[in-house]
Amino acid sequence: MQRHLDSLRLSNGDVLDVLVVTAPEQSLRDEVLHLLGHKGEPWESHLVAALDGTADPLETRWYLGSLAGRPVSNIMTVERSGVGILGHVFTEEPHRRRGICRAVMERQMADFRERGGQLLLLGTGFESVPYRIYESFGFRSLRDGFMQYSVRPVEDFETAWFAQAPAHIEPAAWEHWPLAAALASRPDQSGLRSVEWGVRDLANLEWPYCRFMKLRSQNLADGVMAVTPTGAVVACATYAPLQLGGSGRAWPGVWLVDAFAHPLHIYKVEQTLAALPLPPGKGLALVPEGDELRVAAFRSAGFMKEGVLSDLVPKGALREGVVALGKWTEPAT
Repeated sequence: MQRHLDSLRLSNGDVLDVLVVTAPEQSLRDEVLHLLGHKGEPWESHLVAALDGTADPLETRWYLGSLAGRPVSNIMTVERSGVGILGHVFTEEPHRRRGICRAVMERQMADFRERGGQLLLLGTGFESVPYRIYESFGFRSLRDGFMQYSVRPVEDFETAWFAQAPAHIEPAAWEHWPLAAALASRPDQSGLRSVEWGVRDLANLEWPYCRFMKLRSQNLADGVMAVTPTGAVVACATYAPLQLGGSGRAWPGVWLVDAFAHPLHIYKVEQTLAALPLPPGKGLALVPEGDELRVAAFRSAGFMKEGVLSDLVPKGALREGVVALGKWTEPAT
């Protein structure tokens, strides 16, 4: 679906049309893929899935700045239940420094608020030119270039969004991308939360979750999410191949298993882990030694303590060691 948002005249007299394209969409499929073709994988997997309608109910929108009917600038948002990630901000080189990106973003942010949006996350270079632009739109740093925008005070959003409530389990899907990102963006001092996604106290999941979904499409990863009535992901459990250092090669038959939750929902880790369908082979989990609730949750899921590792993460990040827990899963008969 396409929707025209505004037309404005640039300083040289060109008319910029700003429109929003909501997935799935075929009429501008080639234009969007051409404009963002430099992104490569795993981003392309999401772009194709969204355009073709296989990433629903994730709400993917491309806010396009178009000159003479041809898109030259883009801002993408991926959203669910009013929570989203802003990314793929790009303007073709010949059309930069003409105010096009700012004009598109002004319309995008206004549209987000008008649709009832609540929270947006993004990643950029700390104190870079884009950082200052995002700051002028109300984004604030969570850490360095990891930024958030909240329509209302963040404390009010978090109180309502992460309120204690029963949760149901859903298989990991594209729709959970911004929701898991919101969970990982909330500070938590428990330490190492997800090895695969690089979450210690907080982290930006814009790239890690997209890569995770690429692996899932290849049957190399999977996960489950605990979702409350507000739409919030409050706990998650995943597995992915155990990588060998920076080589990108996986250790055959060994799966890295992660599970974490919002502090108010830490007791849901056991429920979430119990629903995770582990493949045949060896599951390996790494949990801070002092996080007794998560260690107990892994034990309840059949994992056995195999040792304690020291100096696994930079000094100062954890006061205790890291417990290694393992579980063998046999092939289905």
